[in-house]
Amino acid sequence: MNKYFLLGLATLLSFASCKMDDGGSMPNDCSPNFDHQAMFRHMADNLIIPNYQDLQGRVTLLSSRADNFTNQLNGESLHGLRMAWLEAYGVWQRVAQYEFGPAEEVLLRSSVNNFPLDTAVVNAQIQSGNHDFDLPDTYDKGFPALDYLLYGIGENDSVILEKYTTNPLAANYITYLTDLIADIKTRVDHTVTGWESTYRDAFVQNTGIAAGSSLSLIINNLNQHYELIKREKLGVPSGVLTLGFTNPDKVEAFYSGESVRLAQVALIAAESWYLGRGANSVNGLGLDDLLVEVGAMKDGQLLDAAIQAQFTTAISALNALQDPLSDAVDNNATAVQSAYNEVTKNLVNLKTDMPSVLCVSITYIDNPSDSD
Repeated sequence: MNKYFLLGLATLLSFASCKMDDGGSMPNDCSPNFDHQAMFRHMADNLIIPNYQDLQGRVTLLSSRADNFTNQLNGESLHGLRMAWLEAYGVWQRVAQYEFGPAEEVLLRSSVNNFPLDTAVVNAQIQSGNHDFDLPDTYDKGFPALDYLLYGIGENDSVILEKYTTNPLAANYITYLTDLIADIKTRVDHTVTGWESTYRDAFVQNTGIAAGSSLSLIINNLNQHYELIKREKLGVPSGVLTLGFTNPDKVEAFYSGESVRLAQVALIAAESWYLGRGANSVNGLGLDDLLVEVGAMKDGQLLDAAIQAQFTTAISALNALQDPLSDAVDNNATAVQSAYNEVTKNLVNLKTDMPSVLCVSITYIDNPSDSD
C-alpha cells in the first residue's frame, strides 16, 4: 500500500481522536496542561537565535578571511579561509532545520547548501563572468560552491592558487568567490535580524496545531532536516536509493572530504532540536517533554524512550564512519549502509508516530523517489 496513503490515514485518525477547541487552538487531548509557549520561548532563546548568531559570527569571519585571501594570495591565507569555511559550514548544520520565518523568506537552505554542486554551471559562470545567486533551486552557490573553489579547482594548493593569480580568469575566480560569501552573509544577516526584531515574539505566540503554527513548524522542519540527512547525506551516495550503484561524487563537501563530519553535526543537531537541548547544553522543554506529557507509547514503552534510544544508536553508527565518505561508500559499504539503516529506523517514530499523537500534519513535500 502506498506509504503516503498510510501516512495520511494515520494523520486523519489522529485528528479524529482529538477534539479541537473553538478557534482552532491546541486540543487538550493532544497535549494536556503543557506550556507550549514556554517550549517555544526556550527554543527561540536557547537554540534558534544563539545558533543563528553563532553562524552569523562565523560567516563574518569567513568574509574577513576572504578579504585577507584576495589581498594576500598565498598558502597561509588559503588555509585560513578554508578553516573559516569549515567552521561556518559546521554551524550551518545546526541551523539547517530552522527553515521557517526569516530563513524561509530568503530561501536560506537552498541558497547555501544545495548539493551536489553543478560544476559545469559554476565553471561556465566563471568563464563568462556572469552569475545570479538569486535564482532558486540551482546548484551553483553556497557552501558547496566554496568547497569546490577552495579544494576542487586544482590537484594541489599550488594549482588552486594559480587559478586566483596568474590564470587569465583569475579576476573572475576572485569575484565569484567573494560574491558567494557576500550572498551567504546577506541571507544569514537577514535571518538573524528577523529573529532578533519581530519574529521571535511571533513564534512564541503562535500556538495551535494548524499548518504554520509553531508546533507544526518545529515538527515539520525537524523531519525535513532528518530526511535530508538520511537521503542526501547518506542514502544517495551509498547507492541505497540507486539500486546499489554508489554515487561517491554526490556526497556533501566532496572536494574537502568533510562529509562524515558534517553529517555527524547535523544528526546531533536533530537530536538537540527534539530534546530542546540548547546551544549552552541546557536541556529545556522540547518535543520529548511533550510526548511524555501526552503519555505516547510504542511497543510497550514510551515513544520518547524509543526515539531517544534510536538517536543514540544512529549517532553511534554514524560515528563509526571515517572521512572521506566518497571513499567509504565503496570501501566500507557495510558500515555506511548500517549508518543509513540506523538513521532510517527513527523516521517512522518522528514522522508518523509523533505527529499522529500530537495531532500535527506533515505538510512538506516528500521526495517521491525515496523508498522509505
